[in-house]
Amino acid sequence: MATGGALAQGAAGPLLGLAGNHQVDDHSTDPAYARYYRQTVDWGGCPPSLFTDGSTIQCALVTVPVDWSDPSRGDITIGISRPLDPPPHARLLLVNTGGPDNSSASMAEMLEQLQPQVQVDHLVVGVDLRGVSDGLGTQVSCDYAPRSGAENFMDGDSRNPTVESVQAQQDWWNRSIDACLRQHATFLRNINTPNHARDLNLVRAVLGFPHADLLGVSSGTSLMAYASRMFPDRFERVALDSNMDWVHLDWQRQALRRMAMDQLNLQQAFIPFIARHDDRFHMGTTPAQVMTTFQRIYEATSQHRMGSVTPDQALGALDGTGMWVFWDLLVSPSLSAMSTALDGNPADIANAEQMAAMTYADLRTQSSFNPMADVLQCNDSGSTDPRSIAQKIKDVRRYWAIGASTLVDKCQHWPWRPALDRKLESRTKVHALMVQNEFDPSTPYSGALKDRRENSPAARMVLVDNAATHAAMFDDNACTANAEFAYLNFGAMPARDVICQAKPMHSFTMQDTVTYEYGHPATGPGLPPVPDIHQVSWVLVP
Repeated sequence: MATGGALAQGAAGPLLGLAGNHQVDDHSTDPAYARYYRQTVDWGGCPPSLFTDGSTIQCALVTVPVDWSDPSRGDITIGISRPLDPPPHARLLLVNTGGPDNSSASMAEMLEQLQPQVQVDHLVVGVDLRGVSDGLGTQVSCDYAPRSGAENFMDGDSRNPTVESVQAQQDWWNRSIDACLRQHATFLRNINTPNHARDLNLVRAVLGFPHADLLGVSSGTSLMAYASRMFPDRFERVALDSNMDWVHLDWQRQALRRMAMDQLNLQQAFIPFIARHDDRFHMGTTPAQVMTTFQRIYEATSQHRMGSVTPDQALGALDGTGMWVFWDLLVSPSLSAMSTALDGNPADIANAEQMAAMTYADLRTQSSFNPMADVLQCNDSGSTDPRSIAQKIKDVRRYWAIGASTLVDKCQHWPWRPALDRKLESRTKVHALMVQNEFDPSTPYSGALKDRRENSPAARMVLVDNAATHAAMFDDNACTANAEFAYLNFGAMPARDVICQAKPMHSFTMQDTVTYEYGHPATGPGLPPVPDIHQVSWVLVP
């Protein structure tokens, strides 16, 4: 450990068994949990990931009870990371970067590289959720149920379903997850946000800090907000970047809001961006030309004229448009390869097939799955999608980019009650600095604004006006960084909400020259209204 951890441990004194006014027991004084709190951390190497090579961080495993309410039911491990050569520090910053099925270890490394000021006075520790598929900790894999063929959504075209195919897909999923739950019942039942929050608190204690600061990105905001409710005396400065609606966390309702906002972002922001960078995408120099090219790609895949590339894989390339870090890695190469393959050249089609397989997994070819992300959502908030199958089909055809992701109710007939404590949510405020892009397609500003208003005056928001991507923390905006790091590093919460201006849209290799207006102009000191999702009008013809 660096000196800051040792100093923090020495200053901690005895850890109290109850955390704050809400009387949530962290079991730190219970002898049955002593072995968890007294464990040592053995740091070692980190595996490479999609985002980083693991060369500047160390990783370790922390043992946690599979069931925090009963430690006799066994143990599991979660992965954590820290910088390889951490600078001097006095505070601990625990980071979860969302997904929810992403390794926070690798994303924390990327955060340290893009925003080195995050390490001023902080030991930055990425904390994986239990069960993530690309983490170091305990994982499970389940087999998909046998397929009949009826559930294949029009031969790989989920955007064009029928009532019969939706029901067949639902039945197939139910069979798959039911068998999975029976096989791994104890482990999967305990994948939920309250247990993730307890894991965070344990990591804090094991690393020798009496308190910790929290940084959550995307779905990580829901975890960090909930953790601060459970343990307000343990977690101090809480920064929430790209906010879910964590006032009343509901994963399915969040997905429905995202569906419409993602479509609006694609129409108003990203397709025009593609047109401005035709040298990379090769789809046309106007939004109309880009849509025409994508329509041709969609038709070619529907008619099996692009080898094994399916319509779902073509649409899957657009699912990465929310974060600019994906544009060079996946989105641009995939769409460019598919556009080029329209010429029918076998070599170009083979390249498109290779890129499509990297971008989007065809469920018809997958034999197994990691259930972590779906189980987390079902355990937290259960089945709350009120739509009929007919309404789902209608929505998919209007919100064609990602609407198919909401067709199947992953939580139908869920065997366990929701784990979230709604009374805790209703009676507590989240003291946090919120950072939010106005045109965020993945965690819409509408939910963040609700969070801000219902947590007044405990929360403040830094809104990036005209920002059209997801995860503000990974961008180089001086206005945003100044506000966020003044808070994280020095505890300086803004006296009022802050409005920053977005930089021109960019990736590693593509750069706009001007910032375009999206949503409602921020004309005064207050926060602007949310974008009008009813502007969605562009269609994709079956």
